[in-house]
Amino acid sequence: MQGRLPVLAVCGTRPEVVKLAPVVRALEARGQRVVLVLTGQHPDLAPLMLREAGIVADCELAVRLPGATPSQLMAAILSALGPVMAAWRPPLVIVQGDTVSTLAGALAAAYAGIAVAHVEAGLRTNDLEEPHPEELHRTLVTPMASLHFAPTRLAASALRREGVDASRIHVTGNTGIDALCDTIARLDAGPELAASIERAYPQLVSTRRPLLLATVHRRENIGVRMRNIAAALARLADMDEAEVLLPMHPSPAVQAILRPQLEGRARVHLVPPVDHATMVWMMRRARLLLTDSGGLQEEAPALGLRTLILRRATERAEAVSAGAAELVELQTDSIITAVRRNLARRPMAPVWPFGNGQASARIASIIDNWLGYHQSATAGRSTVSC
Repeated sequence: MQGRLPVLAVCGTRPEVVKLAPVVRALEARGQRVVLVLTGQHPDLAPLMLREAGIVADCELAVRLPGATPSQLMAAILSALGPVMAAWRPPLVIVQGDTVSTLAGALAAAYAGIAVAHVEAGLRTNDLEEPHPEELHRTLVTPMASLHFAPTRLAASALRREGVDASRIHVTGNTGIDALCDTIARLDAGPELAASIERAYPQLVSTRRPLLLATVHRRENIGVRMRNIAAALARLADMDEAEVLLPMHPSPAVQAILRPQLEGRARVHLVPPVDHATMVWMMRRARLLLTDSGGLQEEAPALGLRTLILRRATERAEAVSAGAAELVELQTDSIITAVRRNLARRPMAPVWPFGNGQASARIASIIDNWLGYHQSATAGRSTVSC
């Protein structure tokens, strides 16, 4: 649209790309130019997700620091973002979630005097160690944001308790559900896509054992907790109770724990990181999900997939309240007991505690109103129920 200034979106990790891609598309459908900045925080996984989404980054910072601490990564990304902000001078910078890239993007914008929109605002465990450092990141972004896109009423309530003006909080649903709906549509509309995935994983198609899909990567789980998780998965597979599928996170610290305990075992399948379509295909085939991921806790209920949360606390309590997920004690016997109990239950019907797939359209409309392009009587706080 002629006369519009471009807005800038910052992302660097796989989940950020998955959840920001629908927002970028929704804004562009309204004629809004979005300058997408890729920080390089996940140098292998994030570009994979961008290709799948059909989106090209306008600016790649290529910050590649293998083994870097969060503070080292923050310093590098923040330094690289400064000139980008100065060059574009957008009216708004959009960040998503709670990563180092999220905080760096918000801080760089704030230093430059640019307004910030926070997608997936208000998630809280109220424990800075669970998850660490993500809980810290998202709470630090809050006072810098002018627009808070809360995925649920619970998240909006957390923001109000922290003193955020209610007029700046918009309950939109989670954009991860938008991405999930898009991916399901692609899988169902194009049989060749699902067939190509099936050909890549024939052992999962032919097995009659229940499939346990596991993802483990959280920094606070590295150590005893992760060894307990791996031991539980190994015992379940060794006792022929299930087929275990684990897409491996590229972190050397994660692989150093999981591979020695799981590699080479019958009925355990360690596979490289997968794109979103493949992950959704796996989730649709699985009987139970074991994960310390945040995004999968949101997607699984909509697929009717019960989830064991491999963490001590969750900022997505809506899935637990809906009966779709439960926190499990991170002891080997406790995990095995929880798996057996859930495998014995009847299949679960899909539930949608995180929205109905329209979050990105709502966010794009609110941003349009905020920028002054489409003033309307509904330009204030959203009352959408998700």
